[in-house]
Amino acid sequence: MTANGVSPKRYDFVAQLLHWAMAGILFYLMFFSGFHDLSVEQKAAKVELHAGLGALVLVLGVVRYAWRLARPRPEKLTSDWSWQPRVASLVHNGFYVLFLLAPAIGFVLAGLVDYPVRLFGALDVSGWLSDNAELASTLNSVHGLSSDIIMVLWIVHVLAALHHHFVRRNGLIWRMLPVGGK
Repeated sequence: MTANGVSPKRYDFVAQLLHWAMAGILFYLMFFSGFHDLSVEQKAAKVELHAGLGALVLVLGVVRYAWRLARPRPEKLTSDWSWQPRVASLVHNGFYVLFLLAPAIGFVLAGLVDYPVRLFGALDVSGWLSDNAELASTLNSVHGLSSDIIMVLWIVHVLAALHHHFVRRNGLIWRMLPVGGK
């Protein structure tokens, strides 16, 4: 709620910008960030971009969560289904946890490898831990699992937004868009 006790009708510009920037980054990381069948040079470039975007997810996730706590949000929509608000809360909270967890695991993974991992070509974050192939393999699996969970949450989130827009027609989607709506 705002100082005058009224909830805004939509999220503010900063919340929208953070939302859509992270959506775009996550889309790229989920669907175009694979490392299979690449030359050594291609893999190095992709690892650098992946690491930089992962660090950006961490930073933007923290900023986004802090902004969410500090700023008024639109009122929650009422639902005929008692489970729906719980699922929405689970999805959103799952995002915030994984926005921290997945990049943190990636950072530890970078510390375990013996090849350079630079954030956007500048800051080398590799090799700060002793080489441990077994731990690296385990963390790589956990990092992949966290990515898979983010993908599932992302798909559920998109499908729910589309459901609200096309089936329930309750205007929810307009709250996160800078233009349109009621």
